Amino acid sequence: MKNIKNNIKDTQIHDYLNPEFIYIPIEPGYRIEVKENQHIRKEDVLLSSEKNNIYSPISGTIIGKSNSLLLNNKQMDFLVIENDYKEEVKKPKGAKRYISDYSKKEIIELVNKYQATSINLNKKVKRILINGLDKDPYEKTRSYLINHSSDKILETIDSLMNVLGIEDALFAINNNDTDNVINLSSHIGTYPNIKLKLMPDIYPMGFKSILLRNVLSKKQIDEGVMVLNVEDVYNIYTVLKRRKPILEKLVTISGKSVDNSMVVNVKIGTSMQDIIKHVCKVNDDKYFVVVNGLISGTTLENLNTVITKDIRSIFLSPIDEQKEVACINCGLCNLKCPMHLNPKYIKEHKKADKSKCIHCGLCTYICPSKINFKPYVGGSNEE
Repeated sequence: MKNIKNNIKDTQIHDYLNPEFIYIPIEPGYRIEVKENQHIRKEDVLLSSEKNNIYSPISGTIIGKSNSLLLNNKQMDFLVIENDYKEEVKKPKGAKRYISDYSKKEIIELVNKYQATSINLNKKVKRILINGLDKDPYEKTRSYLINHSSDKILETIDSLMNVLGIEDALFAINNNDTDNVINLSSHIGTYPNIKLKLMPDIYPMGFKSILLRNVLSKKQIDEGVMVLNVEDVYNIYTVLKRRKPILEKLVTISGKSVDNSMVVNVKIGTSMQDIIKHVCKVNDDKYFVVVNGLISGTTLENLNTVITKDIRSIFLSPIDEQKEVACINCGLCNLKCPMHLNPKYIKEHKKADKSKCIHCGLCTYICPSKINFKPYVGGSNEE
């Protein structure tokens, strides 16, 4: 594992919540529930499937469909909404004052209805592990969420424990995240069943499997543990306290090609191009785009895509002119792999077992020959 430093100094969350247009991907299995030129309100159902609904993040007018954007580097149809900037909503639904007033059945139904998390809350476990570490060292999304919403997060953890019948909780954060260490340490005493766990600032500690084995013993894991990240917890809070779908999210924007790295609160469905244009100053037009981690993330063809609920970060970095060269057999990829795999061997042997790979990208990041191992390694791309 590797120690890597973050470069974001600004502690403020910036808002970009009024884009001119919103673009909602029409994924397979979903049917369109609105018509062209129809006026819709914020939180109206736009698309539906057998299990899920997709809700509008804004009020405005349905323009129609467009296939001019990409999702995961693939061209597809998007539903386009023109913003009327009124944020018009239906009459608010009644919500309980305290999360602990909900029954277990009510919590699970609401969480599933509004897709607050993909984690199964009905699973019987002894403890909860809250992941408050950013997955990538250049991200600050989770750190900022804790910093600005620690009271809501702690309240939600405590209430979930009471309602779901869970004995204790561990809240893991980076030991170098000084503001949050101080903040949580001063408030967590109110919640005696929640223990703060300070983790070393080492990559890839924010990955679920790595965090689990560094926090709990095999016996404790076998007894049953539910792992939620802080976005899951905050989304559950939003759903239960406000009876609202998840329509906004925090995104880290960074990279050497932008002057002002920051964390931005944006509407789901906002064009990445619009976000960069309105909130950042680009200092180098020759850049490549990576989402969800500069080390472990996915390289996009361009910014012609949108924010989905799964996007945590956007990085604009100068194109590296240095070419890949032959392996020098230094062994670093094998030595540094947190799962004790041999990426060089996996690259050279198609039938090699790569099921334990967590897609952390460390092998590619540290390779002195600039070999990109990402297309060859595989396994579970875990949250």
